[in-house]
Amino acid sequence: MDKKFANEHYNISVVAKHFQITDAIQSYVFEKLNKVERVADHIIDVMVTLDAQKLEQSCSILMNFIHFHIKVKASTDNIYSAIDKAVARLIQLILKYKSKMQSRRFKDLTTVDIHVNVIEGLKDNLKIVNEDIEAENARKEHDRYELHKVVAKETLPLKTLRQDEALMKMEFSGEPFLIFRAEEDQKIRVMYRRPDENYGLVQVQP
Repeated sequence: MDKKFANEHYNISVVAKHFQITDAIQSYVFEKLNKVERVADHIIDVMVTLDAQKLEQSCSILMNFIHFHIKVKASTDNIYSAIDKAVARLIQLILKYKSKMQSRRFKDLTTVDIHVNVIEGLKDNLKIVNEDIEAENARKEHDRYELHKVVAKETLPLKTLRQDEALMKMEFSGEPFLIFRAEEDQKIRVMYRRPDENYGLVQVQP
C-alpha cells in the first residue's frame, strides 16, 4: 500500500512477503518513518519491504533522494524488531552524512556514462552430473554447455568522487562495489565491501 506524509510530498510504499500485513504493522512502519522525516530533507519516495520466513523476519528500506538513495536491511526473529533496527540504521546513516548530503558540491558531482555487460548465469542443469556415466562421457557432456554469455548491455553513471564521498555512497547503497573516478588524479577506482564489512580500494589505472 502507499501513503503520503501530511507535511511532505512523497509516497511510502509497504510490501509484505510471505505473510498478510496487518493494520497494526502498517501503522508501526509509518510511525517509525515519521522519525526519519524529522532528520531528512528532500525525500522523493520510500519503499519498505517486510518478509516473514519461518526462522527469520526482515525489513528492507529503500529511501530515494534527488541525487542518491539509501538502502538498509535488518533481520531478527520478530518483524517489529526488524523494523526498529532498519529504521535506526537509516537514521544513523542520515545523521552521519547529513552535512555532505546537504552540500552543494555533492549535488553537482560530475558524471560520465560507463557501459556494462550483463553476463548470463550458468544453467541449473550444468550442476547435474550423472554419477553412473563414465568420466570421458561426462567430460564430453560438460563441454556441450557454453560459457557465460553477454545477455544485455547497460549504461551506468561514473561519478567523480573523493574517497570519503565514495565511502558514503557505499554505506548508503549497501552494494558490494562502486566504480568511480577519483577527484584527486582522475583515475578509475573500485571500492568494494569486504567479508569483514570493511572496505577495500582498487586503483584500476596505474
